Amino acid sequence: MDIKNLLISLTKTHSAGHIDHSLQKALDILEPVSKVTVYDQFITAETNINCSTSLMLEAHIDQVAMIVTAVYDNGFLRVSPVGSIDARLLPATRVKVYGKEVLSGVFGSVPPHLKKDDAAFDFDSLYIDTGVLGLEKIVSKGDLAFFDTEPTSLLNDNFCAAGLDNKAGATAVISAFLEIASQNLPIHTTLCLTFGEELGLRGGTVAAFNGDYDLAISVDVSFGECEGVAPHKTAKLGSGAMVGISPILNREISNTLKDICEKENIPYTLEVMGGRTGTNADVISISKGGIKTGLVSIPLKNMHSPVEIVNLKDISAVSKLLTLFAKEVSKND
Repeated sequence: MDIKNLLISLTKTHSAGHIDHSLQKALDILEPVSKVTVYDQFITAETNINCSTSLMLEAHIDQVAMIVTAVYDNGFLRVSPVGSIDARLLPATRVKVYGKEVLSGVFGSVPPHLKKDDAAFDFDSLYIDTGVLGLEKIVSKGDLAFFDTEPTSLLNDNFCAAGLDNKAGATAVISAFLEIASQNLPIHTTLCLTFGEELGLRGGTVAAFNGDYDLAISVDVSFGECEGVAPHKTAKLGSGAMVGISPILNREISNTLKDICEKENIPYTLEVMGGRTGTNADVISISKGGIKTGLVSIPLKNMHSPVEIVNLKDISAVSKLLTLFAKEVSKND
Protein backbone atom coordinates (compact mmCIF):
# COMPACT_ATOMS: atom_id res chain seq x y z
CA MET A 1 0.00 0.00 0.00
CA ASP A 2 1.26 3.48 -0.85
CA ILE A 3 2.92 5.16 2.15
CA LYS A 4 1.09 8.45 1.71
CA ASN A 5 -2.36 6.89 1.33
CA LEU A 6 -1.77 4.65 4.34
CA LEU A 7 -0.66 7.62 6.43
CA ILE A 8 -3.69 9.67 5.36
CA SER A 9 -6.06 6.84 6.29
CA LEU A 10 -4.55 6.60 9.78
CA THR A 11 -4.35 10.35 10.49
CA LYS A 12 -7.94 10.96 9.40
CA THR A 13 -9.00 8.85 12.37
CA HIS A 14 -8.31 9.07 16.10
CA SER A 15 -6.90 6.66 18.67
CA ALA A 16 -6.52 6.97 22.44
CA GLY A 17 -8.21 5.39 25.41
CA HIS A 18 -11.45 3.74 24.33
CA ILE A 19 -11.40 5.42 20.90
CA ASP A 20 -9.65 2.99 18.53
CA HIS A 21 -10.72 4.14 15.07
CA SER A 22 -7.14 4.21 13.74
CA LEU A 23 -6.67 0.67 14.98
CA GLN A 24 -9.77 -0.37 13.06
CA LYS A 25 -8.25 1.13 9.90
CA ALA A 26 -5.14 -0.94 10.47
CA LEU A 27 -7.24 -4.06 10.95
CA ASP A 28 -8.96 -3.47 7.61
CA ILE A 29 -5.54 -3.41 5.93
CA LEU A 30 -3.97 -6.36 7.75
CA GLU A 31 -6.78 -8.90 7.98
CA PRO A 32 -6.79 -9.79 4.25
CA VAL A 33 -3.12 -10.85 4.41
CA SER A 34 -2.53 -12.15 7.93
CA LYS A 35 -4.01 -13.70 10.99
CA VAL A 36 -4.75 -10.76 13.30
CA THR A 37 -5.33 -11.10 17.04
CA VAL A 38 -6.91 -8.28 19.05
CA TYR A 39 -5.95 -7.80 22.69
CA ASP A 40 -6.92 -5.10 25.17
CA GLN A 41 -3.90 -2.84 24.60
CA PHE A 42 -2.42 -4.09 21.34
CA ILE A 43 -3.02 -6.11 18.20
CA THR A 44 -0.73 -8.55 16.45
CA ALA A 45 -0.40 -9.76 12.87
CA GLU A 46 1.89 -12.69 12.08
CA THR A 47 3.58 -14.28 9.10
CA ASN A 48 5.62 -17.50 8.77
CA ILE A 49 4.82 -18.67 12.30
CA ASN A 50 6.67 -21.98 11.83
CA CYS A 51 10.08 -20.36 11.40
CA SER A 52 12.37 -20.67 14.41
CA THR A 53 13.57 -17.04 14.67
CA SER A 54 10.89 -14.67 15.96
CA LEU A 55 11.02 -10.93 15.19
CA MET A 56 8.74 -8.32 16.74
CA LEU A 57 8.12 -5.08 14.82
CA GLU A 58 6.39 -2.66 17.18
CA ALA A 59 4.88 0.81 16.94
CA HIS A 60 2.35 2.52 19.12
CA ILE A 61 -0.71 3.82 17.35
CA ASP A 62 -2.20 5.90 20.17
CA GLN A 63 -1.86 9.67 20.16
CA VAL A 64 -2.14 12.49 22.68
CA ALA A 65 -5.70 13.50 23.46
CA MET A 66 -7.85 15.25 26.06
CA ILE A 67 -10.44 13.90 28.48
CA VAL A 68 -13.59 15.82 29.44
CA THR A 69 -13.62 16.88 33.11
CA ALA A 70 -16.62 19.24 33.16
CA VAL A 71 -19.64 19.85 30.90
CA TYR A 72 -21.90 22.92 30.91
CA ASP A 73 -25.33 23.33 29.34
CA ASN A 74 -24.26 26.54 27.61
CA GLY A 75 -22.09 24.53 25.19
CA PHE A 76 -18.76 24.78 27.02
CA LEU A 77 -16.62 22.01 28.45
CA ARG A 78 -13.27 21.65 30.14
CA VAL A 79 -10.65 18.96 29.57
CA SER A 80 -7.40 17.56 30.95
CA PRO A 81 -4.52 16.23 28.83
CA VAL A 82 -4.12 12.54 28.00
CA GLY A 83 -0.38 12.50 27.44
CA SER A 84 1.87 15.56 27.36
CA ILE A 85 0.31 18.64 25.71
CA ASP A 86 1.59 22.21 25.96
CA ALA A 87 -1.44 24.32 26.93
CA ARG A 88 0.07 27.37 25.22
CA LEU A 89 -0.88 25.78 21.88
CA LEU A 90 -4.56 25.49 22.66
CA PRO A 91 -6.31 28.88 22.29
CA ALA A 92 -8.24 28.99 18.99
CA THR A 93 -7.41 25.33 18.25
CA ARG A 94 -10.06 23.12 16.67
CA VAL A 95 -11.04 19.80 18.27
CA LYS A 96 -13.33 16.83 17.80
CA VAL A 97 -15.25 15.66 20.87
CA TYR A 98 -16.40 12.03 21.02
CA GLY A 99 -19.62 11.99 23.04
CA LYS A 100 -22.86 10.25 22.08
CA GLU A 101 -22.24 12.12 18.85
CA VAL A 102 -18.98 13.45 17.40
CA LEU A 103 -18.98 17.22 17.86
CA SER A 104 -16.72 19.95 16.57
CA GLY A 105 -15.41 22.54 18.99
CA VAL A 106 -12.74 25.19 19.45
CA PHE A 107 -10.69 26.26 22.43
CA GLY A 108 -11.75 29.76 23.45
CA SER A 109 -9.35 32.62 22.81
CA VAL A 110 -9.22 35.99 24.57
CA PRO A 111 -8.96 38.88 22.04
CA PRO A 112 -5.49 40.45 22.10
CA HIS A 113 -7.07 43.82 22.95
CA LEU A 114 -8.31 42.40 26.28
CA LYS A 115 -5.53 39.98 27.11
CA LYS A 116 -3.41 40.65 30.17
CA ASP A 117 0.33 40.51 29.56
CA ASP A 118 0.88 38.05 32.40
CA ALA A 119 -1.98 35.73 31.45
CA ALA A 120 -0.95 32.09 31.76
CA PHE A 121 -2.30 29.23 29.71
CA ASP A 122 -3.18 26.00 31.45
CA PHE A 123 -5.95 23.46 31.14
CA ASP A 124 -7.77 24.83 34.19
CA SER A 125 -8.13 28.26 32.61
CA LEU A 126 -9.17 27.15 29.10
CA TYR A 127 -12.44 25.81 27.76
CA ILE A 128 -13.80 24.23 24.59
CA ASP A 129 -16.74 25.94 22.94
CA THR A 130 -19.06 23.59 21.01
CA GLY A 131 -21.96 26.00 20.57
CA VAL A 132 -24.36 23.22 21.56
CA LEU A 133 -27.01 24.13 24.11
CA GLY A 134 -27.95 21.23 26.37
CA LEU A 135 -24.48 19.80 25.87
CA GLU A 136 -24.82 17.51 28.91
CA LYS A 137 -27.25 15.36 26.92
CA ILE A 138 -24.52 14.59 24.38
CA VAL A 139 -21.15 14.85 26.15
CA SER A 140 -20.25 13.31 29.50
CA LYS A 141 -17.28 13.46 31.84
CA GLY A 142 -14.71 10.95 30.65
CA ASP A 143 -15.40 11.43 26.94
CA LEU A 144 -12.36 12.12 24.77
CA ALA A 145 -11.41 15.03 22.53
CA PHE A 146 -8.72 15.21 19.83
CA PHE A 147 -7.01 17.87 17.75
CA ASP A 148 -9.01 18.35 14.56
CA THR A 149 -6.48 18.84 11.76
CA GLU A 150 -7.00 17.90 8.13
CA PRO A 151 -3.98 15.93 6.85
CA THR A 152 -2.11 18.19 4.44
CA SER A 153 0.66 17.63 1.90
CA LEU A 154 3.45 20.21 2.04
CA LEU A 155 6.35 20.89 -0.31
CA ASN A 156 9.31 18.51 -0.68
CA ASP A 157 7.39 15.40 0.49
CA ASN A 158 6.61 16.90 3.89
CA PHE A 159 3.27 15.99 5.44
CA CYS A 160 1.32 17.74 8.22
CA ALA A 161 -1.34 16.26 10.51
CA ALA A 162 -2.21 15.66 14.14
CA GLY A 163 -1.32 12.26 15.57
CA LEU A 164 1.79 11.64 13.46
CA ASP A 165 3.25 10.62 16.80
CA ASN A 166 3.03 7.77 16.20
CA LYS A 167 0.95 7.05 13.14
CA ALA A 168 4.08 7.77 11.11
CA GLY A 169 5.75 4.87 12.91
CA ALA A 170 2.67 2.68 12.56
CA THR A 171 2.65 3.39 8.83
CA ALA A 172 6.30 2.32 8.53
CA VAL A 173 5.83 -0.99 10.36
CA ILE A 174 2.58 -1.85 8.56
CA SER A 175 4.24 -1.15 5.22
CA ALA A 176 7.27 -3.25 6.15
CA PHE A 177 5.15 -6.12 7.46
CA LEU A 178 3.12 -6.24 4.24
CA GLU A 179 6.35 -6.36 2.22
CA ILE A 180 7.87 -9.08 4.44
CA ALA A 181 4.68 -11.13 4.02
CA SER A 182 4.61 -10.61 0.24
CA GLN A 183 8.24 -11.75 -0.06
CA ASN A 184 7.50 -14.72 2.20
CA LEU A 185 10.74 -14.11 4.08
CA PRO A 186 11.65 -17.16 6.21
CA ILE A 187 11.33 -15.50 9.61
CA HIS A 188 8.46 -15.51 12.08
CA THR A 189 7.53 -11.83 11.99
CA THR A 190 4.96 -10.33 14.34
CA LEU A 191 3.65 -6.83 13.83
CA CYS A 192 2.51 -5.27 17.12
CA LEU A 193 0.46 -2.08 17.11
CA THR A 194 0.19 -0.94 20.70
CA PHE A 195 -1.96 1.42 22.75
CA GLY A 196 -0.97 3.51 25.75
CA GLU A 197 2.61 4.58 25.01
CA GLU A 198 1.64 8.17 25.73
CA LEU A 199 0.48 7.08 29.20
CA GLY A 200 3.64 5.31 30.29
CA LEU A 201 4.64 2.66 27.70
CA ARG A 202 1.68 0.49 28.66
CA GLY A 203 0.96 -1.31 25.39
CA GLY A 204 4.58 -2.11 24.68
CA THR A 205 4.95 -3.63 28.15
CA VAL A 206 2.10 -6.12 27.82
CA ALA A 207 2.69 -6.84 24.12
CA ALA A 208 6.31 -7.87 24.73
CA PHE A 209 5.39 -9.97 27.76
CA ASN A 210 2.62 -11.72 25.83
CA GLY A 211 4.88 -12.97 23.03
CA ASP A 212 8.03 -15.06 22.73
CA TYR A 213 10.47 -12.97 20.68
CA ASP A 214 14.14 -13.40 19.89
CA LEU A 215 14.52 -9.91 18.43
CA ALA A 216 12.49 -6.72 18.46
CA ILE A 217 12.58 -3.34 16.77
CA SER A 218 10.46 -0.50 18.06
CA VAL A 219 9.57 2.32 15.67
CA ASP A 220 8.62 5.75 16.95
CA VAL A 221 9.13 9.40 16.07
CA SER A 222 11.87 11.63 17.43
CA PHE A 223 12.79 15.29 17.30
CA GLY A 224 13.06 16.92 13.90
CA GLU A 225 15.41 19.86 13.46
CA CYS A 226 13.72 23.22 13.99
CA GLU A 227 14.34 26.62 15.54
CA GLY A 228 14.96 26.60 19.27
CA VAL A 229 16.07 22.96 19.50
CA ALA A 230 19.71 21.93 19.79
CA PRO A 231 20.82 20.47 16.41
CA HIS A 232 22.73 17.60 18.03
CA LYS A 233 19.47 16.38 19.59
CA THR A 234 17.56 16.36 16.31
CA ALA A 235 17.64 15.15 12.71
CA LYS A 236 16.58 17.05 9.61
CA LEU A 237 13.35 16.06 7.97
CA GLY A 238 14.27 14.14 4.83
CA SER A 239 17.48 12.75 6.32
CA GLY A 240 16.08 9.21 6.52
CA ALA A 241 15.86 6.74 9.38
CA MET A 242 17.16 7.62 12.84
CA VAL A 243 19.00 4.53 14.12
CA GLY A 244 19.00 4.44 17.89
CA ILE A 245 22.22 3.98 19.88
CA SER A 246 21.84 3.52 23.63
CA PRO A 247 23.16 1.29 26.44
CA ILE A 248 19.69 -0.23 26.76
CA LEU A 249 19.53 -1.12 23.05
CA ASN A 250 21.20 -4.19 21.61
CA ARG A 251 24.41 -3.00 19.95
CA GLU A 252 24.44 -5.88 17.45
CA ILE A 253 21.01 -4.87 16.18
CA SER A 254 21.99 -1.20 16.01
CA ASN A 255 25.13 -2.07 14.06
CA THR A 256 23.20 -4.32 11.69
CA LEU A 257 20.70 -1.55 11.00
CA LYS A 258 23.54 0.88 10.36
CA ASP A 259 25.37 -1.58 8.07
CA ILE A 260 22.19 -2.22 6.04
CA CYS A 261 21.69 1.53 5.56
CA GLU A 262 25.24 1.94 4.27
CA LYS A 263 25.14 -1.14 2.06
CA GLU A 264 21.73 -0.35 0.52
CA ASN A 265 22.14 3.44 0.36
CA ILE A 266 19.29 4.08 2.77
CA PRO A 267 19.65 7.58 4.23
CA TYR A 268 20.08 7.56 7.99
CA THR A 269 21.38 9.39 11.02
CA LEU A 270 22.46 8.05 14.39
CA GLU A 271 20.40 9.04 17.43
CA VAL A 272 22.58 8.61 20.51
CA MET A 273 20.96 8.43 23.94
CA GLY A 274 22.67 7.97 27.28
CA GLY A 275 20.04 5.65 28.72
CA ARG A 276 16.28 5.51 28.41
CA THR A 277 14.92 6.26 24.96
CA GLY A 278 11.45 7.35 26.07
CA THR A 279 9.93 4.77 23.72
CA ASN A 280 8.48 1.29 24.04
CA ALA A 281 11.99 -0.06 23.35
CA ASP A 282 12.71 0.68 27.01
CA VAL A 283 10.16 -1.85 28.29
CA ILE A 284 10.42 -4.37 25.44
CA SER A 285 14.15 -4.81 26.10
CA ILE A 286 13.55 -5.94 29.71
CA SER A 287 10.44 -8.06 29.17
CA LYS A 288 10.59 -11.59 30.59
CA GLY A 289 14.25 -12.66 30.43
CA GLY A 290 15.13 -9.75 28.13
CA ILE A 291 14.63 -9.28 24.39
CA LYS A 292 17.35 -8.03 22.05
CA THR A 293 15.83 -4.72 20.99
CA GLY A 294 16.61 -2.00 18.48
CA LEU A 295 15.02 1.38 17.87
CA VAL A 296 14.40 3.22 14.63
CA SER A 297 12.78 6.64 14.67
CA ILE A 298 11.29 9.12 12.21
CA PRO A 299 12.17 12.84 12.49
CA LEU A 300 9.11 14.90 13.42
CA LYS A 301 8.53 18.61 13.99
CA ASN A 302 6.01 20.17 16.40
CA MET A 303 5.59 17.04 18.53
CA HIS A 304 2.30 16.67 20.45
CA SER A 305 0.72 19.56 18.60
CA PRO A 306 -2.15 19.91 16.09
CA VAL A 307 0.38 20.41 13.28
CA GLU A 308 3.04 17.72 13.51
CA ILE A 309 5.20 17.39 10.38
CA VAL A 310 7.11 14.44 8.94
CA ASN A 311 8.70 13.65 5.60
CA LEU A 312 7.25 10.79 3.55
CA LYS A 313 10.71 9.75 2.33
CA ASP A 314 11.80 9.18 5.92
CA ILE A 315 8.86 6.83 6.51
CA SER A 316 9.71 4.96 3.31
CA ALA A 317 13.35 4.70 4.41
CA VAL A 318 12.33 3.18 7.74
CA SER A 319 9.95 0.73 6.05
CA LYS A 320 12.69 -0.40 3.65
CA LEU A 321 15.20 -0.71 6.49
CA LEU A 322 12.86 -2.93 8.52
CA THR A 323 12.20 -5.17 5.54
CA LEU A 324 15.91 -5.59 4.80
CA PHE A 325 16.64 -6.22 8.48
CA ALA A 326 14.09 -9.05 8.49
CA LYS A 327 15.71 -10.42 5.33
CA GLU A 328 19.18 -10.23 6.89
CA VAL A 329 18.31 -11.99 10.15
CA SER A 330 16.23 -14.60 8.29
CA LYS A 331 19.50 -15.93 6.86
CA ASN A 332 20.23 -17.34 10.31
CA ASP A 333 16.97 -19.29 10.47
